[in-house]
Amino acid sequence: MTTLLQDAQPQTLGQRIRTQRKRLGLSVTELARRAGVTRDTLSEWERDGTAPRSNRLLTLAGVMETNIGWLLEGHGECSPQTDPDGEIAALREQLGQARELVHQLSTNLDALQTRVNALESRRSSGS
Repeated sequence: MTTLLQDAQPQTLGQRIRTQRKRLGLSVTELARRAGVTRDTLSEWERDGTAPRSNRLLTLAGVMETNIGWLLEGHGECSPQTDPDGEIAALREQLGQARELVHQLSTNLDALQTRVNALESRRSSGS
């Protein structure tokens, strides 16, 4: 026999994500932005269509102010995260992702500039 508390607790990862997001008063779009994913990705997680990878779970737990044990399995309290090391790790992960995006953007900008320069050079020599 289950207790009333167990019956009220969300059973799936997606339900726990949605429950905590609502507790925090965040929209799907805002939580997705904070977690560094698209709105569609977060929606898929909440619908249990897909599940976040382990590095995203760590980030999600930090952003959602909960512990990863509750997020993964529903065990324990859905209380604010008290592990600063976990929060630091989640923030470092986000920093790494942001740096990678900046690197990719810089590479794309350099390639575009090279193409523009080549086209301008051909136009000048053909005139």
